[in-house]
Amino acid sequence: MFRSLICAACVAAIAGCAAPGAVAPGTSEAQLRAQFGRPTAEHALDAGAKRLEYLTGPFQQTKYMVDVDAGGRVQRVEQVLTYEKFARLRVGIDDRTVVLREFGIPFDERPYPLSGLTAWMYPYKENGAWNSEMAVYFDKSGIVRKVESGPDPRFLRNGSDRDR
Repeated sequence: MFRSLICAACVAAIAGCAAPGAVAPGTSEAQLRAQFGRPTAEHALDAGAKRLEYLTGPFQQTKYMVDVDAGGRVQRVEQVLTYEKFARLRVGIDDRTVVLREFGIPFDERPYPLSGLTAWMYPYKENGAWNSEMAVYFDKSGIVRKVESGPDPRFLRNGSDRDR
């Protein structure tokens, strides 16, 4: 009996660690929310559809966007914090609304007064190996002006200077 309880507890713990990436298209939004909880954010899409943002992982390097149709069924699931996905951003065309819809809420926001730009920072695991951070720079009107990747300062020898 005790062994069965321990096995059940382990299975429940492992299921709790699962990521939304394993959710199959056609799954109901209710099932999704029951399994993974409330999303980090919700973003409206066309025709009554929505995108649910799920931030996962200990260092906020993984984020799943789950598209749900107007009928409440999962259509698509994608892990969006990847170099390849960031490379699709169109400098001079995309704006904050597009970046928020595609990548979700940034980890950090940094103003650069001399250049007049503001950067949204997104930590990610580049090529599955390097602790990196993507910076998406916007001008005052909210248009993407530059996108660049570098090491995540939280993993540098002296740590991040953000908290100082």
